[in-house]
Amino acid sequence: MSIVRSNRLTAIDAASGRRTVRRVRAVASCGTELFQTGGHIIVAGVIESRTVVFSVPLSLDRPPRRLGSAHAYVPSATAGRVWLAGVDCSRKRMVGVREVTVDGEPTLASGRRVPGSWIPGAVKGGLVVQRGRALYIWDPRADGTGHRLDLDAVIATQGNLLVGCAAGSNCGELAILDTSSATEVRPRLESHRLESDAAISPDGSLVAVPARANRRWSVALVNTRDGTTSIVPGSDTGDSYPELSWAASTGWLFFRAGTEVMAYRPGEPRAVKLPVRLRRDAIGFVAG
Repeated sequence: MSIVRSNRLTAIDAASGRRTVRRVRAVASCGTELFQTGGHIIVAGVIESRTVVFSVPLSLDRPPRRLGSAHAYVPSATAGRVWLAGVDCSRKRMVGVREVTVDGEPTLASGRRVPGSWIPGAVKGGLVVQRGRALYIWDPRADGTGHRLDLDAVIATQGNLLVGCAAGSNCGELAILDTSSATEVRPRLESHRLESDAAISPDGSLVAVPARANRRWSVALVNTRDGTTSIVPGSDTGDSYPELSWAASTGWLFFRAGTEVMAYRPGEPRAVKLPVRLRRDAIGFVAG
């Protein structure tokens, strides 16, 4: 699934190459990122100068469903749910948070002010909130401002896992934190530099990371338990930065390199190039 600047969502069947296109509202300046949860894509558009979040089935066989206006939106740690915070990204403060299903049914609502300026993700313990240079896990149902995280930045979240920049590394070192056990691993690879970007596999066992060596890009896989790291065979994308996304339905890793799309199933001999291409003006990419 990709979105382009002409405000069109395009779903591509990786096996057949069949494309389905559906127009969405003008893409919000704070909401160009696509998320996938519960068989739906989550995307933000603009209605009457306000940022509005929508969900649409991966098949694009139904029109987008309006979930509500928001300053920030992230997938919940519970599949098929989405967190909406604040009212609009043009406002400095985020007041009020709601968790809703992809069908728009509310599961939690709070009128409390979010104790931070941004929400980079969510775990089972609550929302990850950024306040200045500090990061916290904040539960809108509990008192206080939350538990501080020993990370410089958060890049990806899923379940109890956080992937981000290790504390004090100036985003030069990656860290994987399991909030349920408070354990942290810091993956390293002598042959490549691991970038501060990541995608967590559907079962939480692996993290895919762009890796660079001699000005060429490839994809590394990190074991979330012990930090063991290896390069995916056949994942060299040359000078094109690999944009990563796992398919929740199949467990395959897809990565975009320019207009080309490649795929890798953990355990297979090597990554394969798919017979499909994305438009050059695609500004978002996510696998289903």
